[in-house]
Amino acid sequence: MIENNWWDPLLSSKEADSEIISAAQKREIKNILKSYVGMYDSFSELIQNAMDAVDKRAALKLDSNYFKKIWLTIDLSENSFSITDNGIGFNEKEFKSFLAPNISFKGDSESRGNKGVGATYIGYGFDYLQFGTKGNGHTYSGELIGGRDWVEDYRGIKTRPIVKPVKINNEDFDKIERGSTFKIKFGGENTRPKDLSWYTATTPDQWMYLLLVKTPLGSIDYLTGGNSCIKFDLKVIMKSGEENTLTDIEAKYLYPHLKIKASVNLKEVLTAQQTLIKQGKDASKIPQKFSKSNGLYEFFTTEELKELRNGEKEFENHIEEYKIEAYGYFTYSTSVWDQFNDSIAKLRRGYRVLKGGLQLANNHMPQGELIAIPLTSNIGYQNQCHVIVHFKDADPDLGRKGFQPELKETAEKISVSIVNRFKKWKDLLKTDTGVKPDIVKEVELHEWIKQQEYHESTKPLILNNKNFFAPINEISITSEPQSEQDVIVLFNQLIAGGVIRGIKLLATSQTKQYDGVYKFVVKEPISNHVFDKELNPLGVEELHFKTEHTSPPKILEYKYNLDALIHEFESGYKNEKDIHLVITWEMGTEWRKNYEAISFLDLDNLHQRDFHGLTHVLNSGNTNFYVIALKELIIFLNDVDNVQSYHRELYGENIFL
Repeated sequence: MIENNWWDPLLSSKEADSEIISAAQKREIKNILKSYVGMYDSFSELIQNAMDAVDKRAALKLDSNYFKKIWLTIDLSENSFSITDNGIGFNEKEFKSFLAPNISFKGDSESRGNKGVGATYIGYGFDYLQFGTKGNGHTYSGELIGGRDWVEDYRGIKTRPIVKPVKINNEDFDKIERGSTFKIKFGGENTRPKDLSWYTATTPDQWMYLLLVKTPLGSIDYLTGGNSCIKFDLKVIMKSGEENTLTDIEAKYLYPHLKIKASVNLKEVLTAQQTLIKQGKDASKIPQKFSKSNGLYEFFTTEELKELRNGEKEFENHIEEYKIEAYGYFTYSTSVWDQFNDSIAKLRRGYRVLKGGLQLANNHMPQGELIAIPLTSNIGYQNQCHVIVHFKDADPDLGRKGFQPELKETAEKISVSIVNRFKKWKDLLKTDTGVKPDIVKEVELHEWIKQQEYHESTKPLILNNKNFFAPINEISITSEPQSEQDVIVLFNQLIAGGVIRGIKLLATSQTKQYDGVYKFVVKEPISNHVFDKELNPLGVEELHFKTEHTSPPKILEYKYNLDALIHEFESGYKNEKDIHLVITWEMGTEWRKNYEAISFLDLDNLHQRDFHGLTHVLNSGNTNFYVIALKELIIFLNDVDNVQSYHRELYGENIFL
């Protein structure tokens, strides 16, 4: 006979024997702990919760001056990690229940995680948890000791730990009026890691690179079009007790192209190619600036990913459902990853925090370890390409285990398509000769080259006088000088091209007080030195020289701006009486204080030009020296007549100001 005895097993379990309940909860918690197998899971859970907390507070818009901030401390001396946030904080009900399995207060789709197991892992995955909250109607600080020890107890002799109140000694928590703080200590049974020394990272910079790549601290906002605006401070306490801190760092993923700067955005290449096509030019003639790069990179929107594998309906459905986006970076050699690790991140040799492979990400945060990109041919490329595939609301399994098989397969297909896309453009990359790359210097060099290209486009140096640099009538320097070294090069070009005549350089010095020694030399035919407004506008008046002439050796000085030389006169480092000729790009303004300047580019003063090419003479009353101001010289040569009024106005008043 069947008894009419209906009951709800979940409700009835509350009335069951306490030992049965305790054993069941222990099994449930142990299953949760088994799902956390990564070396960064503990950091990830605490960081994820802190970032969600500050985002949640910001969403309330209670304070227009609120800024999202978290503070992290790696304490190598006590083998602990702590994190404090100025986020929403816990109310009393939340605080007393959040460590229990499957309890979550997130629920909204904008949260990074909402499975309700992360806090349980933090509480019972380690033998020491200290935590506190304030500012949300509830203030409390306490500790839970022996959580992991109790879970791993098979004999039932360990008492289930309870939270006890303690005063937290944490200066970061003390200075905020609202938020939460957590600290865990490593070591004990089955914990990962047992000791923070496993990472062999001892500086804030090293830990920053680890956490930005391997945990939610490296937010995928840039890829998803979001903007976390979360900043963090990172303190590392050495075993000796010495403390070092990085402050106000942005919580953003460390995309390879941000550090390996000799990299090319493939979208820019395609845009340049389309421009060539529109101009009716050869589309294969890609601008030289895109060649010999360390890597190619590209961001892919949801729609662009659907186009990569057009026609696969289930594939497209997954991309649409989970709003999948992606990023790819393809380097010319896997040794670039070694260089990043050794020279930039400076981690233990052989440990690649950033390398080739597929990184799955969900709700703004990387999830799990890299997966091999499943290429069927050219499999070496799988280690050269770093791909991120980002899902929206595609929660992994319990804890931080893998994604659903169908989503993992979709991500793998995306990664293969991205590698194949990059392969078509691999000719833009350097050739891997086996020589060890130095991407630290290359980053600086690449930036410098980019700056020079921009300078060339915005400040071109044009000398369009047809009487010089025959037969092509072009000067080989393409942009205006930016330094004293540029001035020296340009001056020598003008001498070699016959623009300036009769100056013979005896010596140049980088160590002596002055820059060089020269002579004025006038040889037959003397007509080469005679002024002609069209053919020889830098010449001297006719009959100024009647025979050949060679001056005694004189002192020459190079300067980008004449102001620098005037300052050296004022400091006593150089003596104006020693110097006969100054080559400069700009005249500056400091000469006006103590000198009278006569411009020989004003043709009314032509009779005072003693030698070919001189543009000015400066006179202090005690001494004088010649100047060749290259900027004014170039403008003069391009249009002699139209600069006359300028020189009369600027140099016409022969008084000291």
